[in-house]
Amino acid sequence: MKKWKASCLIWAALLLITGCGKAVYIETQRFILAHAIELNDEKKLVMYTSSSVFSREAKERYKITTTTVDTMRESKYKLESKINGNIAPGKLQSILIGKKMLQQTNVLSYLDVLFRDPKNEINANVIVVDGSVKEVMYMKMSDKGELGGVIKQLVESTYKGRISVLTTLQKFHQQMMDSAITPYLTEMRVEKNDLVISGTTLLHLDGTYATSLNHQESSLLLLLQHNMNNPIPLTFHLPAEIFHTDEEMSYASINIRKAKANFKTKFEENHLTIDIQMKVQIELMERMFTLDMEKQSKLLEQAIEQELKKQSDALIKKAQKHQVDPFGFGIYVRSQDYKNWKKVEDHWGKALSEATVNFTPKVAIKSTGVSE
Repeated sequence: MKKWKASCLIWAALLLITGCGKAVYIETQRFILAHAIELNDEKKLVMYTSSSVFSREAKERYKITTTTVDTMRESKYKLESKINGNIAPGKLQSILIGKKMLQQTNVLSYLDVLFRDPKNEINANVIVVDGSVKEVMYMKMSDKGELGGVIKQLVESTYKGRISVLTTLQKFHQQMMDSAITPYLTEMRVEKNDLVISGTTLLHLDGTYATSLNHQESSLLLLLQHNMNNPIPLTFHLPAEIFHTDEEMSYASINIRKAKANFKTKFEENHLTIDIQMKVQIELMERMFTLDMEKQSKLLEQAIEQELKKQSDALIKKAQKHQVDPFGFGIYVRSQDYKNWKKVEDHWGKALSEATVNFTPKVAIKSTGVSE
């Protein structure tokens, strides 16, 4: 009896299943892989899109479309009138934002539609363009591939190499909503007809542009964030007189393999002190001067340690000067002293700029390579 009922249910379900609907051909679909936005002189939103082209007759593998609108939602209708084919949602890989736009306004309001529509891809990478967005979008890519894919690969490869950050649309939204950290985004520019990841853009808590970091500073940022998914590369110019070498040869390059950090925060008469002690294990990747590692390895460790502290202190002071916290120090303050955190939460950037931050690294060389 039970088997008979089960069979009836299966046959009923099969009868209710409709046949194949109208066939969808990939040639008629338009996958938008990259959005780019900037403001024109009239404060209008200029939006560029890069969409894949699958037609066999087409010479170009992607199409750039430009619209001038008041909102991103409005651009959807204008795009539909310019792009032949159906716009397929959920394939977005990159969102490019002009630095000049960030210097004028909080861009999150313009991106609002991307968070509200569940069909949109919130794992798209957010990138700041140092220069003309139009120049980036109309770059010749005949020798590289489809623009959206090239940008995605470039951003993710530099993040894997630990010389820049990686911020998705979802992560950017979280950073903007959390008062204990300020946003940080990948920065890109055009150099000699090539797209180059130049470093990291730091934003104020209100989403406006604060300052930029180069590759070395971006690597140090990842270290202070304790983002150790991959080894962090650093190159230091060490004091030449210590190693009895010339200034132009006094370089050493390392990979930071492991780092164990201990954060302590305290308020004394409303003055905040943050103490960071970090044990760092490194690999020596390059040494341009002669040194007896068996006898003088400690000397090299101390020199690298001092330079690591010097450059990290400079980065922290740079962030304090601009009243930003891309490191997430506020997260530790909030977790360790919530009562005092509530007093500074609404002006955390200013509070951090007035705080004393002590960074103390302890470097240990774990590998010197096969040549030693």
